[in-house]
Amino acid sequence: MSNDQQSSSFGKARMDKRKLESIFLFVTGKCNSKCAMCFYANDMAKKENDLTFDEIRKISESAGHFNRLWLSGGEPTLREDLPEILEMFYKNNHITDVNMPTNGLKPDRVIEWISRFRKNCPDANIVISLSFDGFGEVHDRQRGVPGNFYKALETLHKIDAAFNGDPKVIKNISTVITKFNIDQINDFMRWIFGRFNTSSHIIEAARGETREDGVKILTEATLRIIQDAASPYYCGYAERFVKDMSGFKKMMARNMYLGTYRNFYNIRAKNIDGPTPWGMDCTAGETTLVIDYDGRFRACELREPIGKVQDYDCDIQKIMFGDAMKKEIEAIGHGAKANCWCTHGCWIMSSMVFNPVKMIFNSMKGSKEMKKLNHPIDISDTALRALEEKYQLDSNKLKEIGII
Repeated sequence: MSNDQQSSSFGKARMDKRKLESIFLFVTGKCNSKCAMCFYANDMAKKENDLTFDEIRKISESAGHFNRLWLSGGEPTLREDLPEILEMFYKNNHITDVNMPTNGLKPDRVIEWISRFRKNCPDANIVISLSFDGFGEVHDRQRGVPGNFYKALETLHKIDAAFNGDPKVIKNISTVITKFNIDQINDFMRWIFGRFNTSSHIIEAARGETREDGVKILTEATLRIIQDAASPYYCGYAERFVKDMSGFKKMMARNMYLGTYRNFYNIRAKNIDGPTPWGMDCTAGETTLVIDYDGRFRACELREPIGKVQDYDCDIQKIMFGDAMKKEIEAIGHGAKANCWCTHGCWIMSSMVFNPVKMIFNSMKGSKEMKKLNHPIDISDTALRALEEKYQLDSNKLKEIGII
């Protein structure tokens, strides 16, 4: 990863006053997965119509400049006009970062659309966040699609091959910890780190009301054990992040990378068993806006909708400064009034940006914690093949994809 990625909005926004910085746009309610831990299953089951392109155009034209567009769904690759939507936000809103999650079931489409985005939106970073929850049948069981594991592997390998060396294509793995995969998280993170040139690997806690009951298994104690064990991988990812830097800048970037992740994980762990103040404000509704696939809008994914964009003629300024949002911000009270100190990584990260003094202090502390937990990890081919044998991966399919 090169210095070019330091143009990310995360760094730019740290000292800015609070204003709309991120829009979370659920581009479709359609999905080709049946994830056991999906928090949005009930909403998608309503099968409402997706926002039209014209409605999204009005949203973009009225939103003004903001930094981050976070896509969600449903599965974003099922929205046929998604490339046009991204290009519209790039042109109208001067976005610097797009986060595009995918289940990896359409590898060729993912490659085609990333290539188009890089050509037509050259100054923006695109984070491809591939959902990948474990080895083989465990991943397929959690995602509800037989064969998803190898299809996701194909997608990851093609992204790795096509955009290796492109500093504006950031390859993230997102793993949700449940009862199905909790016993293999450490092995899975080691295998991913060793086999692929990924930029980061986020381990998430299942949140909200899940499709299947009983999939949430984490406690603060178990989550902290998993997070501590993952520290060497984050130290490894930090080295990938700073590999083209030098001197003081390299040291500071490494510390910020490690500290940010550790701070995020510390906050999340403290909130698994029950609400615990973050030690900083939650800025939901002030700096973030969530727009559901059918036009309902919220301050945060885990709070109830407070209106529909159609009732505001899809005007984001009217929404952000309207009475409904003002009441919602007051109800949240930066987290304290609503007692909603969630474990949602996106909101923790977004709020950290707008709490710069506390973020810097906690990041310095977190970086030291992460470094103390670091130790060498064996990612030799022998070690990785041993993992593939342990979890009974199909060597013929791995060769066919090009992984071994």
